Amino acid sequence: TLPIMMEIIDLGFIFVSPYKDKKGRRVVIYRPGVFDPYKYTNQDMCRIMALTYENLMEDEETQVRGLVHYADGSGVSFPHLTLFTPKEAVRIVKNGERTVPLRHKEIYGVNVHPTIKFALDFGMGLISEKIRKRVKLYTSIEDVEIDKSLLPQEYGGVMPMKEMIQLWKDEMATKRDTLLLNDKISVRLELYSEAAREGAVSALRAGSNTCAGADTVGDAMRGLTGNFRKLEVD
Repeated sequence: TLPIMMEIIDLGFIFVSPYKDKKGRRVVIYRPGVFDPYKYTNQDMCRIMALTYENLMEDEETQVRGLVHYADGSGVSFPHLTLFTPKEAVRIVKNGERTVPLRHKEIYGVNVHPTIKFALDFGMGLISEKIRKRVKLYTSIEDVEIDKSLLPQEYGGVMPMKEMIQLWKDEMATKRDTLLLNDKISVRLELYSEAAREGAVSALRAGSNTCAGADTVGDAMRGLTGNFRKLEVD
């Protein structure tokens, strides 16, 4: 699995710029068109994205300041859309937004081919209105309203993409031991509802993804969660 992950990173499917913007935020760069849907699986895609986000979450400053996302849709075609069923796509997006503790502050998309616009419209309909308002789409790289110096040379920056990717790999290597500890985490699945275990969106809406069911402790935990929601500022 690890060689496949490194191979996908080397392709530049997803990596993080070594530079931070004026607000101290990291920039995550996506190039889904380089992902070969005939060679790699949807599990490979999920693993590499999870690995990226787990690395970012280890940095407390990133947790606070949030992220900027830059996606280049060049090369994305219909076969890419068949990697996930609509049901899987809905669950991934909804669970990702609600359960991954990262703040998505700005999202830029460029080079979206007209033939897959229906898929983009579908995806936009899945995310919350708050996140949707932060998405900006462009037809030309030159028009993207982002500090180009944060991006690879291929997108108007200074540092070549290959060099950026290597720096990101080096950064991930420094956190390897910490990330491997995540594999030792165990979850008592019997404490969760069947819907929550499957990642059903209904479990998110009902709050049944908490780990105590409907007993007294569960009611207390849900009340505690509700109180903390008042602290959300993102």
